[in-house]
Amino acid sequence: FVGAICDGPAEMMALYGGPLIVVNAWLVVYTWLQHTDTDVPHFTDDDHNFVKGAFHTIDRPYDKLDPWGVIDFLHHKIGTTHVAHHFDSTIPHYKAQVATDAIIEAFPDIYLYDPTPIPEALWRVCKGCASVEKRGDYFVWNNKDVDEKLLKVE
Repeated sequence: FVGAICDGPAEMMALYGGPLIVVNAWLVVYTWLQHTDTDVPHFTDDDHNFVKGAFHTIDRPYDKLDPWGVIDFLHHKIGTTHVAHHFDSTIPHYKAQVATDAIIEAFPDIYLYDPTPIPEALWRVCKGCASVEKRGDYFVWNNKDVDEKLLKVE
């Protein structure tokens, strides 16, 4: 349908291809940032469990990219309530903040929240998360910034 109303491939790419690439690039980047950071370990199949997976997800606000909260609102707060999503993916978006607050209250020492602005966090993750190495029973990013408390989640 879009091709039928466009005057050639250039206009079609401008109206359809460009926005598609931008939206998909954003989803890939933001999803990567929610599941990756320089101090988040990776587990083997034998060592991974549901709770470890949920607690090794990171809530990240849009913060300076979204000073009025519009992006967070339009994305149903998935960036700031992503850990709750991993605890129970059936929680509706309008209850995710309540669930996140309960997780923070119950597990303040292991809940992961990173207020680093998205461009800075992306740069840090790109630089520090290029390869993994095995340390004990875990695979961690090949850097010196692994926080030992993250490895002790039971």
